[in-house]
Amino acid sequence: MISKLTLRLLVFNLLLVFFPLGAVLYLDTYERQLLDSMEHSMVQQGRLVSASLNGKDNLQEEGLRLLKNLEGHQNARIRIVDKDGALLADSSSPDLQLPVEEILNSYVKPSRIDSVYEEIPEDLRENWLYKAAVYPLNIIKRLFVPPTAPLGSAEFYSGSFLLLGPEIQLALAGKYGAFTRYSSGGQRSVNLYSALPIFYGEEVIGVVLVSRSTYKILSDLYSLRLDMVRIFIYSIIAAAILSMLLARTITIPVKKLRDQAESFLDHRGRVRGQFRSLKNRDEIGDLSRVLDGLSSSLVEYTRFMDGFSSDLSHELKNPVAAILNAAELSLDADALDQKRFTQIIQKEGLRIQRLIDDLREISHVDIKLAEESLDTVDLKALVTSLVEQRTMTEGSDLFQLDIQSAGPYYLRGSADRLIQCFSNLMDNALSFSPEGEHPLLVLKKSGGKVEVTVLDRGPGIPEGNMDKLFDRFFSDRPGSEKKKHSGLGLSISYAVVHAYRGEILVENRDGGGACFKVILPLSPL
Repeated sequence: MISKLTLRLLVFNLLLVFFPLGAVLYLDTYERQLLDSMEHSMVQQGRLVSASLNGKDNLQEEGLRLLKNLEGHQNARIRIVDKDGALLADSSSPDLQLPVEEILNSYVKPSRIDSVYEEIPEDLRENWLYKAAVYPLNIIKRLFVPPTAPLGSAEFYSGSFLLLGPEIQLALAGKYGAFTRYSSGGQRSVNLYSALPIFYGEEVIGVVLVSRSTYKILSDLYSLRLDMVRIFIYSIIAAAILSMLLARTITIPVKKLRDQAESFLDHRGRVRGQFRSLKNRDEIGDLSRVLDGLSSSLVEYTRFMDGFSSDLSHELKNPVAAILNAAELSLDADALDQKRFTQIIQKEGLRIQRLIDDLREISHVDIKLAEESLDTVDLKALVTSLVEQRTMTEGSDLFQLDIQSAGPYYLRGSADRLIQCFSNLMDNALSFSPEGEHPLLVLKKSGGKVEVTVLDRGPGIPEGNMDKLFDRFFSDRPGSEKKKHSGLGLSISYAVVHAYRGEILVENRDGGGACFKVILPLSPL
């Protein structure tokens, strides 16, 4: 079954082929121009003969001599008649020196000029291909082109001793005469007749009749039309083949993308498949690669949401279980134990409340990162301000600051999100630092980027936890400390850094402690 896209391409290409076919209609104009040129040539020949015979006493003798001299040099049949219409000389006579009666009898023989045209072996209009092509055009002409008067036959002068056709009568009246008749001998062409007067002073003493068949011109035009039809048919075949090939380069990869899209989700709407990049080096290939990246992101996000739901369920399960257990035990406990169970319920309830607040905060961060407009922020001034605020709040220098590159550190982002990012990193470093140790912040520029490194002298990070450090709800703290932290702070910092096209690296320091390095692109002013 042909696809709709293939059909549209085929129709479009065929239309492009059909438009040039309209040029066939203009061949009629070209034919008229050729016939006008032929008539002009005939008139010029007739004028030369008429001018040569003007004022001659013996019209027959001079006419025979002139036609004898012109023998083989004219491309039309020339006849000379007297003022009564009697034929005096004929260029088609086999012997111009014969008596007039024999010349008249020889008229029924074919003209040497006309015989050249009759040598064409085949009437091209009988070709089936030509008939098939012109049939609809003939119908259009019959419907929309007004009919013309029927032409006479070229047999009009055949066997007649007097040539008194309308064109000759006009010439005898001193005017130019012209007439068109169908050719004889079965030719599907016409003969053009031009008659010019011969004067003796002011008197018309005879007429020069010039005639010529249009068979050769029409035959050439038929050949041209037939060649155009052949080219048209070949063009249709080529257009169909090219349309199929072009459609295959479009429909096959599009069908692959459609099949991948249909299998991407199951009947419940869950992600079950993934788009695969095509090898095509065109727009469809680009689309497949974009869809591949989009589906990969969606699959990754779906997995993250599944893990997030599992982690959230796990984080809520412990405090909820503790609350239910304490509530159940308090029913049969004495007053002292009831107070202790109530404190447990309150503590676990606060833990759930803190978890909910952190979840609201991280959702807020995701929304803000997607919606907030970006401003130009001086990161050096921002980090310096954060350190100074901590110092003013605590009343002592909690952090050491080392700025290794001069000048401002401009980048594109939101000051609120950047403050949130580095505050979480600073809180994390401070929470792991032993008493008396101050975390260190190092700022420097490197190759069009700014690096902010947060270092502490805590216990460091176990190698097995490096890949999970920025996962939501992950916390690498002792049991008593773990309940005080939701494990979302580093996850928020990670989301902010990656939203601003940066990266965050983590490693252990020599001599103990952790090193968090944030790399962000600088923004030119």
